[in-house]
Amino acid sequence: MIIKSEILSRVDTVVHGFCARLGGRSVGCYESLNIGLDRGDNIAKVLKNREIIAKMFGVPASYLISPHQRHGDTVHVIHAGNIESFRLMFPDSNPQNEGDAIITNLPGVLVGIQTADCAPILLCDEKKGFVAAIHAGWRGAIGNVVENTVSLLTKLGCKNICAAIGPCIQKQSFEIGDDLIPLIDGKYISEIEGGKHFDMPLMIHDKLVSLGVKKIENIGIDTVLDENFFSHRRQNGRCGVQFSGILLKRKL
Repeated sequence: MIIKSEILSRVDTVVHGFCARLGGRSVGCYESLNIGLDRGDNIAKVLKNREIIAKMFGVPASYLISPHQRHGDTVHVIHAGNIESFRLMFPDSNPQNEGDAIITNLPGVLVGIQTADCAPILLCDEKKGFVAAIHAGWRGAIGNVVENTVSLLTKLGCKNICAAIGPCIQKQSFEIGDDLIPLIDGKYISEIEGGKHFDMPLMIHDKLVSLGVKKIENIGIDTVLDENFFSHRRQNGRCGVQFSGILLKRKL
């Protein structure tokens, strides 16, 4: 099961998708399409899940590129000179590959990230031929990972960026504690049934707008409420992670 963005689907030079948790080999709390190598799942099943996802996107599993996510703001640009370090068997367990966003203009290279309530953001610039994927939890949303990624794309010559914010925790499910309230602009906090709730997708949307991204779509699926997706909050931290990715098609 892959969720598509209407905006990105109009770009005929890319393949993209936000994967649900369905259709894989993992069992138990990781059922079934978990791609996380560090979640406690059976490694052989995780690698098989990665093969399944790569096949969905039409590439070999060795060209599924995902960084070692750390809730930071580091962005990697994948090019011919460094792709091999990201094509190891355990690429997202390699400290050298720590980061929370990934960019490429290499055709046939599937760049993506892993989430279980955090926001996956996929971007592309059709005219310049770049694609990118961002992982943004609350730290990323209030931090600089979105800014760093779009700024780097701009430096690479991208002027026509479009973006889609994938399935993630939505405002109605994202109650926050007093420790986070001072860190978040008040316009993104609402009171719901006596609790303070953070509208993370709206913050990400507004950041993209401020950075000059004119075409933006929020898929709007709440991973906490929709059991087709892994949810760190719903599953009390014991869960798999789903994949979201994008690639440039190879020229025929």
